[in-house]
Amino acid sequence: MTADTSPQALRTTAPVLDCAARLFAEHGSRGIAMSALTERIASETGTAAASLRRAFPTRFDLVYAVVLRSTRERVDGQLAADDAAAPARDRMADLVRRHVALGWKHRAATALGHELLPVLRAVHPSRHREIVCLTRAYREHLREIIRDGVVSRTFEIRDPGRAADEVLETLDSLLHWYDPDGGLSLEDLGAVYVDLVVHHHLGCPR
Repeated sequence: MTADTSPQALRTTAPVLDCAARLFAEHGSRGIAMSALTERIASETGTAAASLRRAFPTRFDLVYAVVLRSTRERVDGQLAADDAAAPARDRMADLVRRHVALGWKHRAATALGHELLPVLRAVHPSRHREIVCLTRAYREHLREIIRDGVVSRTFEIRDPGRAADEVLETLDSLLHWYDPDGGLSLEDLGAVYVDLVVHHHLGCPR
């Protein structure tokens, strides 16, 4: 038996997966026994523990569901929000702001994903492909915006694919240093990263 990770199931269990992500962030992916984890989630979300055990029979199922749901939300949200008719500079700036906000919201799941993917590749290739396909779709979307900017002479770079990889690496760096109590709001952080990506990485004149 495996976890039901269909889009409908993930939407209906969002409070469960948010709670699980927080507990994993607090205790590590293996720092709390599965039985205790299930009881904590049940207590905090008002979900029956028996239902949780049926939906997520193993720790691996629960971690996978947390990572898949956050990846879907980030990727599908970005693609749905993009205005393909807007100038490339505006599209990129909007994408960066959304990435910063969503990246911070899902920071615990992102960290879990870095831990999970190598394991998935070895023991569950189909689940690995599902997450990798989502991240590749996002990377391709970013590359297309950059390519459009090159065609319109907005961005001054030679290789849109390499630039997309560099932009994604830069955006994900915020997870390693940002402290919301440090005096920089999330909105201001988005502006910092827009400037860094649009002007530094992509060479768009100010």
